[in-house]
Amino acid sequence: MQNTFLLCFILLSIQITNIKCEFKRIDLASKRVNWTLSNNKTQISAKVPGGVYSDLQRAGIIDDILSGFNDVQTRWVAYDTWTYKANFQVSEKDVQSPVANLVFEGVDTIAFIELNDVPIGTTQNMFVRYVFDVKEHLKIGINELKVTFASPVHAAENRSAKHFTAPACVPDEYNGECHANQLRKMQASFSWDWGPAFPSVGLWKPVYIELYDTAIIRSLTTHTEQNDQLWYLKILAHLESGTRAKRVEGYITAELFVEGHQSLNVAREISIMTRHDGTVEVELNITVHSNVISVWWPNGFGDQPLYDLRVSLSTHKDGNEVSNKHIRIGFRTLELVEEDASKMLGNTTAGKGLTFYFKVNGYPMFMKGSNWIPANILPEIGYDKSTVDELLTAARDTHMAMLRVWGGGVYESDYFYERCDQLGILIWQDFLFACSMYPADPEFLDNVKVEIEQTVIRLQHHPSIAVWAGNNENEVALRGNWYNTLPEFDKYKEEYIKLYVETVKPIVETWDPSRRYLVSSPSNGVESEQEGYIAKNPYDSNYGDTHYYNYLSDNWDINIYPKTRFASEYGFQSLPSLKTMATATKNKEDYHVNSSYSKHRQHSPNGYNFITDQMNRHLKLDEHDPKHFEKFVFYSQISQAMAIKAETEFYRQSQADWYTMGALYWQLNDVWQAPSWSSIEYGGKWKMLHYFAKSFFAPVLVSPRLLLTDIVDVYAINDRLVPIIEGKITVDYFNWSSLTPFKSQDFATNVELLSVKKVTSLGLMNYNNDEIFLRFSLHMEGVSMSPHNFIFPKPLKDIKGLLQPNIKVTVSKNFYKNKLKKTFKYVVNIEVDTVVLFLWLETDALDGHFDDNGLVITQANTSVNYVTKRRITVEELEKNITYQYYIN
Repeated sequence: MQNTFLLCFILLSIQITNIKCEFKRIDLASKRVNWTLSNNKTQISAKVPGGVYSDLQRAGIIDDILSGFNDVQTRWVAYDTWTYKANFQVSEKDVQSPVANLVFEGVDTIAFIELNDVPIGTTQNMFVRYVFDVKEHLKIGINELKVTFASPVHAAENRSAKHFTAPACVPDEYNGECHANQLRKMQASFSWDWGPAFPSVGLWKPVYIELYDTAIIRSLTTHTEQNDQLWYLKILAHLESGTRAKRVEGYITAELFVEGHQSLNVAREISIMTRHDGTVEVELNITVHSNVISVWWPNGFGDQPLYDLRVSLSTHKDGNEVSNKHIRIGFRTLELVEEDASKMLGNTTAGKGLTFYFKVNGYPMFMKGSNWIPANILPEIGYDKSTVDELLTAARDTHMAMLRVWGGGVYESDYFYERCDQLGILIWQDFLFACSMYPADPEFLDNVKVEIEQTVIRLQHHPSIAVWAGNNENEVALRGNWYNTLPEFDKYKEEYIKLYVETVKPIVETWDPSRRYLVSSPSNGVESEQEGYIAKNPYDSNYGDTHYYNYLSDNWDINIYPKTRFASEYGFQSLPSLKTMATATKNKEDYHVNSSYSKHRQHSPNGYNFITDQMNRHLKLDEHDPKHFEKFVFYSQISQAMAIKAETEFYRQSQADWYTMGALYWQLNDVWQAPSWSSIEYGGKWKMLHYFAKSFFAPVLVSPRLLLTDIVDVYAINDRLVPIIEGKITVDYFNWSSLTPFKSQDFATNVELLSVKKVTSLGLMNYNNDEIFLRFSLHMEGVSMSPHNFIFPKPLKDIKGLLQPNIKVTVSKNFYKNKLKKTFKYVVNIEVDTVVLFLWLETDALDGHFDDNGLVITQANTSVNYVTKRRITVEELEKNITYQYYIN
């Protein structure tokens, strides 16, 4: 959280007594405040921000929660009642403060709060900031704060008895808990098909007491509008004067720091009455000429300039500053365009329905990216800055321009959205309702209203926020009768509309009128709304966004995928690497698909069967091989990477004939060491899929499509703001036994900016398709090289001529130090004598990573970079590199 009121703290710390400072914060999460955690059996020291599982693990009462079967063996924690307690010092001056508010940034979830043995309030939403007036309850000297948490499992069960809402429970394979939809708590904490159940409790965000005598600036929201060369910036300062109505008088100033070391200022005197809860907004407006700012662009399309905006509140024009708030904003236009598709595609099949695409700064952009789940199953750890930074940087480095923050997790930290602003990663932000029907009783709706209002106000100013969505998959779940709701369809539809349309929608449109609010994902967008918010077919390919999963067809076959305007979810599972798995179990008996451990970790019903089926369609694996499990893991990652590559390239190609304008695969990250859809394993190790994303999301790409007729359509994709002029596509034909192409063809091409073009079609009817493969590349002035792309006409298990390779891996003697990133880069050289499929390099004993991996090698010499945070010797790196590859 940003350090508010910095000036006051500076004045206090250097003890300038002739200037009155009218704000003070008593930080109850500081190291000077000792917290304890207790149940009726034990008491231990605790950490705030924190949670019960992390505290018990730190105290040695429970083992590593992600090890073995500990998700189930530590479940007793979630069934108990826990109390957090702290003593803190209050001075005589503190108790004289006109306003004294106890602020909880995040309480997970059902809690009863006492200060000096006096009840002061309850909480029932982990996503809400709670403010309690404690003016009458503070005393000079030692004060005691006590927060007692009810079991979330029992609380959900008790609430369900009064307000049952389908479904009752998650599938048995999840090893989870029931009725998560009854609580405003991270839904995935009760388990998901990719994660364990850890229904934690705790103070997962900062806790403090605010002391002041006028008002504070809690938040800033901004709205920018462009008109020719001018930008109009509207600022709303959200003030709080305590928890009761009062008049706020003073002087409020906004200062925007722009290019050329300049600043733009606006100020106004205020005398304004707050609402009954002590809140009020003050509007300020600044006109900004375009010659003093630069526009903000998504990753891959330009830079991300951000400008400091500081708003301060003073007692009068030249008086003491009593509060300030600082944010960074970007200037950009963004709209979600849903208009008659025939305007773009003509009166064809593709021209029916509506478009669905994001236009940024006037340009229609294909959104490449993934879906974000919490960075940790324990929410307080999921806010860890280094983990967030590592994952977002990995998204940036693979050309992603959008992440969808999925509706079963948490609203992410301020740091998360600040980094997205800096990296150019647009955010599709779900509200936190997922894969369930939800209650619509007054208590629940009142709870939600506060959550949505606080969330929108907190996040609205970020240029990275692109769109709000009401829920994940609840429209399609109701229409598709996922939870046997058909007998009560009208009831559930009424509750659905009451929650997402009548409650959430007006709040979003009040505080962020310029951004689109989608009621659900997937949905048909405007069409769903016109059909009463529950479309007859929410998966209609002519509208909106879709989620698509198909484990029964051949996922490597690009022809199986359905058309869509925007693919906001699609994916396929793989296993984590043995290195990652070893952090959860070192028991060798567990390293088998049919082991109790492996079954326990696979939460997707029939998940291993689907993985095996996909692998067996293309790869040959002997179940009696002594390295069967090691190869099963490796082959699962090959299969996942190839499947997502095929589907992603299908969507990118379909920009040409269907105007598909987005591909966000499921999912970016993991919360534990288990089979999942992720491209990055728990702990940060990239799967083969993430390396493949670097290529299939490349801004310039030659993308072939092998049709069922043995015709190869060749597409040129140009995701840049400049056209491809006089480009040359080269197609090389190889036999599997040789590094020298037996045939090459060149095709000239020109491609407009931000577009896709089918350049040519090739016939393979005159070849023995089990003996050949094709390599594609594009060259043009100004593009260093598009990634190589390949077509394998036959399943790899059936190919002829692939030889056992001789591979030599060496490390160049020179290394490169990046002082800015504090990393060291080494060049790894690979020499081969034949084609090598999916060469996978590892350094299990070292903490570093390759910048490319899972290589299809078609030349004698290849080099990749290895990056590490500490300097190592060339000999040490060379000794530690191991590799594997695919061969029949």
